[in-house]
Amino acid sequence: MAATGWKQDVRNGLEVVELTTPTSTCMLALHGGQVLGFVPHGAGERLWVSEKARFQVGKALRGGIPICFPWFGPHPDLGDLPAHGFARTRLWRMVGVAAINERQIRAELELAPDADTLRLFPHRFVARLAVTAGETLELAFEVTNTDEAPFTFEIALHTYLAVSDAAAVALVGLGGRAYLDKVAGGIVRRQADEPVRFAGEVDRVYDNDRPLTLVDRGAGRIQIESRGAGSTVVWNPGPEKTRALGDMSPDGFRGFVCVETGSVGDRRVTLAPGGRHETAVSYAWHVTR
Repeated sequence: MAATGWKQDVRNGLEVVELTTPTSTCMLALHGGQVLGFVPHGAGERLWVSEKARFQVGKALRGGIPICFPWFGPHPDLGDLPAHGFARTRLWRMVGVAAINERQIRAELELAPDADTLRLFPHRFVARLAVTAGETLELAFEVTNTDEAPFTFEIALHTYLAVSDAAAVALVGLGGRAYLDKVAGGIVRRQADEPVRFAGEVDRVYDNDRPLTLVDRGAGRIQIESRGAGSTVVWNPGPEKTRALGDMSPDGFRGFVCVETGSVGDRRVTLAPGGRHETAVSYAWHVTR
């Protein structure tokens, strides 16, 4: 049985931290503060990373758990700014790694503004990411306003969950929730009392703070629980949009669905000076035997 521990290394040209426990291994890149892998011992990879992902500092990396901050999607006012903010393309600082107990370990990273980020988002803040690995995978993203005025931000933990086939999964728990249907041009709809399924392109922003379950007929189920979040973003590009994405293979859409935890749109967060906000999510995998 593996002991709880960690090591720092370079993989695909990026600095990474590998967290090991008796039940799992987790890989975390300093680039973007991005979790790139979570593998329970004796099982397969639970997060999806594109075989064409760009492992380059300053570039978005397709897969794992990118952090969308301080805005989600296109900038609401300035269309020439990078989509999904800058957190996912910046180098984060390692704060430390510590064992919580014999079966869990936590790494903490930090992102603070500099001259480049202040041109994009003219506010001073400190963002901290805690990644806890064990039998489950847990992320906690905390933002502190260190400026002299309030500011507003969006946050999404853009998780690519590996699945046997996107067409074979169902997301349970969103029945009755209102959502923005981006595929249909931004129409507001309400989810019927049935699971969300992935037949073709799906791009929806739900008002949601409830636990969810992703049921994969070919593998088992994933329980997703969050706190401090008002939105769930559900995304899969489907076959047609995938063909236009240079960092995905033509059939890459089959291997994942994105179930993203955050606060976007009308649920975005406003922080007073000195204020803090934490967005947290946990993933528990239950494998079909």
